[in-house]
Amino acid sequence: MNETIKSLWARTRIEPWPGDYMLVSLPHESLIEALSMVSSAAGHFSAVVVERDEVSLTVEEGLWKARASAVPHHSADGPYRAVTLRLNVDLGVSGYFAPAADRLADAGISIVPQCAFMKDHVLIRAEDADRAVGIMEDLVRECQGTP
Repeated sequence: MNETIKSLWARTRIEPWPGDYMLVSLPHESLIEALSMVSSAAGHFSAVVVERDEVSLTVEEGLWKARASAVPHHSADGPYRAVTLRLNVDLGVSGYFAPAADRLADAGISIVPQCAFMKDHVLIRAEDADRAVGIMEDLVRECQGTP
């Protein structure tokens, strides 16, 4: 790991969001419903990605379960936990998330990265979340030079 990436990880705070989340694949016709859920998700992590083949929604599990029967969707998966890597990373930085992704992959932990403009976020299956957070916190301590 180069010194720039090491320095960034040394300043990163690993912050799990409370609660469980669902990752949902929706047809484009459900975009308004997805945006409505996100707008009512105050205090919880949420994300919408609109791409050619689907609308992908990440939303708090209880909110999804309350509305799922009324929202046309292809599939839903979860529960996941959302974790924020609290550090504003310049968009020109290359390879910031790689050390964590490698360590999580080596531990057999599947991830769904969800990046925003300033911070990176990752969805981790709920049953793996505590172990994943520990692995990322170990990475931070290692980069800080603390045991």
